[in-house]
Amino acid sequence: MDESKENRILVVDQSAYLELKETLREFLEESVGQVQFYDQFILAEHAKDQNVLCYLSDEQVKDLLYKQKETNLKLGFLPHPKAENVISGFQVNKDVKSAFIELTEAQECLETDLLFCNEEPVLNYAVIGDISTLVTMKNPSKSLRSKMRRFFRFVRKLRDVKAVPLTLTFEDKDAIDTCATDVLIVQHAQNNLVSRILSEDHTINNGLFHTFVFAPRSILELLKAYVIKLLLGQGEKDRKFTFLSKFKVESLRISADQLFRFSLDGRVITTQEMNLDFRGQFLQIPSDATRNIEKGKENSGGKVFQSKHLPTGALRKEMVRKRLPFISHASTDEYKELFTQLRENARPSQNYVVLMTLSTILATFGVFANSSPVIIGAMILAPLMAPIISLAMGVLRQDRQLIKNSLITVLVGVLVGYTFAIILTFITPINDMNTEVTSRIKPNIIDLGIAVISGAAGAYAYSKESIAKTLAGVAIAVALVPPLAVSGIGLAWGEWSVFFGAFLLLLTNLTGMVLAAALTFLFTGYSPFKLAKKGLLISSFVVLSISIPLGYGFFKVVEENRIIQSLNYRAINDVFIEHVRLESNDPTVIALDMTVDEYPTETELQEVKKKVETIIDKEATLKIVIQLKR
Repeated sequence: MDESKENRILVVDQSAYLELKETLREFLEESVGQVQFYDQFILAEHAKDQNVLCYLSDEQVKDLLYKQKETNLKLGFLPHPKAENVISGFQVNKDVKSAFIELTEAQECLETDLLFCNEEPVLNYAVIGDISTLVTMKNPSKSLRSKMRRFFRFVRKLRDVKAVPLTLTFEDKDAIDTCATDVLIVQHAQNNLVSRILSEDHTINNGLFHTFVFAPRSILELLKAYVIKLLLGQGEKDRKFTFLSKFKVESLRISADQLFRFSLDGRVITTQEMNLDFRGQFLQIPSDATRNIEKGKENSGGKVFQSKHLPTGALRKEMVRKRLPFISHASTDEYKELFTQLRENARPSQNYVVLMTLSTILATFGVFANSSPVIIGAMILAPLMAPIISLAMGVLRQDRQLIKNSLITVLVGVLVGYTFAIILTFITPINDMNTEVTSRIKPNIIDLGIAVISGAAGAYAYSKESIAKTLAGVAIAVALVPPLAVSGIGLAWGEWSVFFGAFLLLLTNLTGMVLAAALTFLFTGYSPFKLAKKGLLISSFVVLSISIPLGYGFFKVVEENRIIQSLNYRAINDVFIEHVRLESNDPTVIALDMTVDEYPTETELQEVKKKVETIIDKEATLKIVIQLKR
């Protein structure tokens, strides 16, 4: 008889084994020396060189791992119906026959580490909480309906999410007082779908286990991670989990002042303390998947302590005080730091006045020179955005002193701007309505949209120190100083249409920025909604009031564009029309170029005029430049 066959013992759960197909049982029995039911199996009676192939449930495997420490038998695992954690934790093939063949063909055994949690072997995972697991768990169905069902189940669970105060003690390091909604512990990163998403480590037996600590600041942060995972799949790894801390260590103690629940391989346990460490090894007959993972051991690296996102101190206290908010609230430190900056920006300083003066002079010269690059330089130099952002925070939090200081600073900047724009206009012998002037005297609803987006971007950049460098781009987008300069030029010229048009654009930018910045600060957690409601209502009313003339301006722009598009590059009789410009809409004055074979008569020109008026459905005065074909 084959010696290798005699060295194999198949230990089975009797009830599950008898449910296997008879042909499969015959195959297994012909390939082993003996088959024993688990309740009759005695480890001490078997030699150390025998291979024990286990068709057992999770609980039976745990019991066996307890006992095997004294015998050090070689153990291999088959996919029992109630061994989900064994299958995942030890990378077992889910087909019984295939798994059996893999074990019998294995050339050597692995010395597999045994991770224990509170004196109990960990087959697959230990986890506190279930939200992050639900975020990353595998969905057997790929249908949109199934994904939406999972999503709404996830949203319902979010109502009760609360960070648990915990103390983490890693080996000989100082204890960390923190909190978390979820903590996931796995022996190696490949034995659990969640850990595979969050780590690229492929090591099984290096005496270290993985701990992932989730500490989101808001439900919105969790939803963002869920949606990105749902849309992008596993390929993103942990890049979108900005609330994640990772550790790879030999031992860990998790304790709390109150009872908390955790799940050990699916079994819920209530405790005040979790102790995780390694308790020896056992000889594992590896599956093909286990052998493939083990090949990457030399590239696994050593211990990992990534505690950057662990909430501590005042932030920890704030998070454990109540359920997870929908929007992340700024921490006390973040709040103090931003408010110090905004209060400073709300006061007019010498630097502010100097920069306002220089930016206005530069913008005015840029307008006269009809030079966009010069005007862009003035936008970057202008300091007006800083007090506007401070005003937005004052409006949001009903801080009267901050509102007062910010308004004074904005008004100082506007008066300085008007003063120097008027002076420069008087001493500059130019009275030309160039494109830089005309482009700023007809504001419409699109300009309000630009102001709103710029205000939101400005507030967000101020609240996030890491992206403050983008403020220059925001200043260019919103363009506060150029309309101020054009408005001053119109006042000096006595052109009231120029003055009021540019002033309306300036007012649009100011009010749009204040409302958008206030909303951004609200959504980033710098004020409760109850406190912010009054300021937001007033700001919204002001913006809606301004929107009426802006909406009218927008419809005029649409009408002008319709006229130009209907005429440009059009052939009327033998005349080709191009380069159409609408110089005035009331009365309608249109400038255009006509390309002809020979100079037209007065009658032909009148015919062209009638057809143009028919096309645009209104009377018009035409300014025609005639070009003869050569």
